[in-house]
Amino acid sequence: MKAYVSIIKCETYEEEKVFLAVKNAIDLIGGIKNYINPNNRVLIKPNLLYGKTPEKAVTTHPSVVKAMIYLVRQAGGYPFIGDSPSVGSLMRTAEKAGIKKIADEMDCPLLEFNRPVIVQNKRGKIFKQFEIDQSVLEADVVINIPKLKTHTQMFLTLGVKNLFGCIPGKKKALWHLKAGEDPKLFAEILIDLYKLIYPSLTILDGIIGMEGDGPNSGSPISLGLILASPNALSLDQIVCDILGIKRESLLTNRVAFEQGIGKEEIEVLGESLEDIKIKRFKFPKLIRPNWNLPSFISKNLKNFLTSKPRIDEELCKACNQCVDICPPSALKKGKKGLVFDYDKCIRCFCCQEVCPEGAIKIESSWFLRIIGERGKK
Repeated sequence: MKAYVSIIKCETYEEEKVFLAVKNAIDLIGGIKNYINPNNRVLIKPNLLYGKTPEKAVTTHPSVVKAMIYLVRQAGGYPFIGDSPSVGSLMRTAEKAGIKKIADEMDCPLLEFNRPVIVQNKRGKIFKQFEIDQSVLEADVVINIPKLKTHTQMFLTLGVKNLFGCIPGKKKALWHLKAGEDPKLFAEILIDLYKLIYPSLTILDGIIGMEGDGPNSGSPISLGLILASPNALSLDQIVCDILGIKRESLLTNRVAFEQGIGKEEIEVLGESLEDIKIKRFKFPKLIRPNWNLPSFISKNLKNFLTSKPRIDEELCKACNQCVDICPPSALKKGKKGLVFDYDKCIRCFCCQEVCPEGAIKIESSWFLRIIGERGKK
């Protein structure tokens, strides 16, 4: 059975042009009425990681969200916007990101994910149970609107990764603890969560994406693309093609392939892949926290061998958001500033992800630096 991904060029966030691009992308894969029935309650799930202004390219742009609200209503559906930011309330994050203004203008409900419900996951390969928000369960249709961004641990954060926001608030920290220092295990969590939620439609905001050390501290890059698919996993694979990398480079893709899913033939509609490939894109300095070190290695030696976060004191504003987000409470406020307890640190790098100043850097160990230099020769 084929999967379909459409690609439309769109160079600007001008609302009329974005609306036409999103509509055309959806029309190529059957049209909005193919996904929404009259009176359907429709969850629009953007990327609202953190409260940054739209030009920072950290969050889904409000014009893309606005286009989806229009289209849902044209199909007779009742849209609402929902997410669970990593730091702060949804209202504050959405206000900074420009999405609250759109929600108010369009009289579209904006719901914070703060009602966790335990759900059995019969499709799950490894994780048979999740706590997701009640609002997700109450939706007849889920429309997933990720941002095209890099991610220092997961490489890219696209359609599959965006669904992690359906886990309410600090419940996310428990999953980071469960994954610990194993990024592949975290990818397995994401794939099983994707199979549970399985959004009806995924629309990728790739008009201005993020390159470098994302998902919060990278640099905006103009890409000029809107992608759409009923299959987020297929869409993620096509993004890899556009960026000129192997599909298996994205760990969620690799895990899916190992589980025997995501292997359908993908037909690209709209723009030709050859015409829109991105030739210059700065990928993140990929963190592989544990390098599959054997369990008999002591904690002290492990700290010498693995990457770890450190604080740039000149950039740090002591906002304590990294302290609040840290799943194992490995970061505390000391007399001279913030201090890491590296024995507790699970190398999930949530601290780096949420730091608003880019003050948390990832420091490679001498071992990883030597391996890296050898790999260049």
